[in-house]
Amino acid sequence: MSDPDGRIGTVLDGRYRIVEPLSKGGMGVVYRAERIPVGRPVAIKFLHALFADDPDSRVRFERETRALSRLTHPHCVGIIDFGFEGQPYLVMDLVAGATLRELIDDGPLAVEDAIALTRQLLAGLAHAHAEGIVHRDVKPANVMVTEEIGTGRHARILDFGLARLREHGAGASSITQQSIVVGTPSYMAPEQTLGSSVDARTDVYAVGVLLFEMLTGQRPFVADDTGSLLEMHRKMPAPHLSDVDPKRRWPSGLDDVLQ
Repeated sequence: MSDPDGRIGTVLDGRYRIVEPLSKGGMGVVYRAERIPVGRPVAIKFLHALFADDPDSRVRFERETRALSRLTHPHCVGIIDFGFEGQPYLVMDLVAGATLRELIDDGPLAVEDAIALTRQLLAGLAHAHAEGIVHRDVKPANVMVTEEIGTGRHARILDFGLARLREHGAGASSITQQSIVVGTPSYMAPEQTLGSSVDARTDVYAVGVLLFEMLTGQRPFVADDTGSLLEMHRKMPAPHLSDVDPKRRWPSGLDDVLQ
């Protein structure tokens, strides 16, 4: 992709040389960079200025980011540095590999792979929850999967806490607006769809949706509009695996886990 902000080749805060843009999304732009002088590769996410455009927002950004820096788990991508240079930015480990979204788009995963990745995601989330951090937006695009020598596929969860920053920075004026902003409808737990308070169970619900999608290649609930989709998450049980793919032999008890 082209350099959206003309940062390539510049040095950030005298410590990070910007190498190339990686992605652009609703919260900002992510670049590949290297730590000077050791050359350590990192990812830097520049957030839109609105996430720290006044003293209160800046204090909140610093508080949330310091909390995220406590994440030190093999299945979490934590924050290793942050700062302000025109815009607030976050420095994270650079993870090479494919997103879980890309893997699922290639077709359903083997049952063994899906279960192994789910266990890894739950382990990473358990660490975050022990630190008082709820992700709020667990979805395939926020999971990176790498192939590690000797251990196989290794999952790491991205963007911890950014949903919370988005909630405060987006200027949502009502609970309903916040519930839409702070999550992705296809993976929202019932309490999220109502704008209610969230906790560790919110993330566990989303992992259940991911497991279903990894196994079947499709989401448990699909609707033509967001309102109907959110209502399905609140009121409908998850489809049985045998109903989605009756020809496949599903391990005993797996369907019970998803229900």
